[in-house]
Amino acid sequence: MNRLPLFTAPLLTLGLLLCSAISATKSLSQPAAVDFNQLSNGNYRFCSQQPKTTNAPPPEAIIGNCFLFRKQGNQVVGSYYDTRTLGEESLCLRGTLSSRLVGEGLEFIGGIGRQRIPAKAEGSRLVNWDKEGILQVARAIPSGKRTGWGQPIHYRQAILDFQRLYVYNLGKKLPPTSCLR
Repeated sequence: MNRLPLFTAPLLTLGLLLCSAISATKSLSQPAAVDFNQLSNGNYRFCSQQPKTTNAPPPEAIIGNCFLFRKQGNQVVGSYYDTRTLGEESLCLRGTLSSRLVGEGLEFIGGIGRQRIPAKAEGSRLVNWDKEGILQVARAIPSGKRTGWGQPIHYRQAILDFQRLYVYNLGKKLPPTSCLR
């Protein structure tokens, strides 16, 4: 009877453990694949960075650009914001959801957050609103009067790529119920 040397079994076990760890790490490093047609009506938060694995409580555990939204049928209303600016750079979006959100948005420019409209956003060609390019906007026009919060800018075209976002716990903050009049 052929016997394996004593050190073979521990090496095989170690190899299996390493393969499992590598597979788990790879699956965690990818955004969650969500079938948005199967997503039930309700409130959600998706963010551009992988959730921290520590026990940090929100808001410290929430990182990247996040979209806090309400889904009703295929209609969505929500706030897309940069957590690094504590939400001072944010855009309220509404639109139709499939694998991405297609709609429009409203942002206040020149108040607390962003000081200028993203370069070339006034044209009909989509430009990145954020550094990752997850949200693209176009056809920007001033909307209403300038206030202490800044100048309202209406992006008549906005596309948010949900396939590049991670599912997060909703937390206590609720999404807006409307954006544009």
